[in-house]
Formats: sequence, structure tokens, C-alpha cells
Amino acid sequence: RKEAKVVETQQMVTFVLDKEEYASAIGDLREIIKMREVIPIPGAPAFIAGILNVRGQIVVVVNLEKRFALVREHPTTPLHIIIAEVEANVFGILVDEVTGVLRVPVTSIKPAPAMITSKIHADYLNGVIVLEGESSGTAPGDAKKLARLLLVLDIPRMLAEKELLQFGETIQETVKETTK
Repeated sequence: RKEAKVVETQQMVTFVLDKEEYASAIGDLREIIKMREVIPIPGAPAFIAGILNVRGQIVVVVNLEKRFALVREHPTTPLHIIIAEVEANVFGILVDEVTGVLRVPVTSIKPAPAMITSKIHADYLNGVIVLEGESSGTAPGDAKKLARLLLVLDIPRMLAEKELLQFGETIQETVKETTK
């Protein structure tokens, strides 16, 4: 009698930032919206792109590139904003493009190697997903298996930083004051 093994999976949203692929647990996100005008805020930290209105709610938009001091090799305009909620604050995260939703076996999420954690602070990484890849050959027979690596970002932990939460609360209070 053989027992079927149940492989626990997790749904992940995948996105690209400067040609690097990232993933985040779908449960950590509220929604994904197409890029729209973000209103800059004078005096805000450099990694705050500004604010935008999403169905009557003010969202503080974070620029990950500036947040992690990434030096961009391929300049591009962000196509999507990932919306997440942390402690009653709603944040948007600029990403080059949301590429899809994957269901990955929990066993394929590995600890992030130290080399990777230097680019993005290790505290914000939940690991690396290694997906056995698509073939890269053009003619049948010279197909090479390529592994696809996705860095798993812990978006709630990243957005729960004291500085960000205080900024989010200040924005919410300002909005309440101006709408009285």
C-alpha cells in the first residue's frame, strides 16, 4: 500500500526589479495595480516615492531601488505597484513588472546564500526559490535545463520598520486633518 505524499505549497506573486526576479507570499499582499501618478511629498525620506489614492485610501509608495540602495543597470519605468497593509498602514511598492503567480512547493524555498543577502538586507529575505528551469536550446537535443532563482521578500517585515510606520501614520493623520 503506497501513501500519496502531500506536498505543501505556497502561492507566490513574482515580480522583477532591475532584471532580478523576486517573489512574495500572496497572503502578504492586498492587491496589484498598474502604475499611476504618484504625488511626491516634500521632505520625505528618499525611498518614499510619494503617495497615491487607491479607491479613497491614501497609500504611501516605497521605491525598493532607493530603499536598498540598488544601483540600476537597466533603467526602466515601473509598470506595477504592489499594495500591502502593515499595522493599519497601506503601502505601495514600485516594481518594474509583476510577472505572475506561482504555486511553489514549500520544500523548494531554500535559505538565501550570504552573497545574495548583501544586495538586499538579509532581514527582508525569506529565502530563495529554486525552480527547475525551462530549456534554453533552439534545436531539439541541445536543450539545457536552466534553474530559475527567485528571491523571496518578506514584504510585511520590510514595511514594518519603525521609520516607515511612523511616516505612514503621519500621512494618515495629515489626511484626516485636511479632510475634516
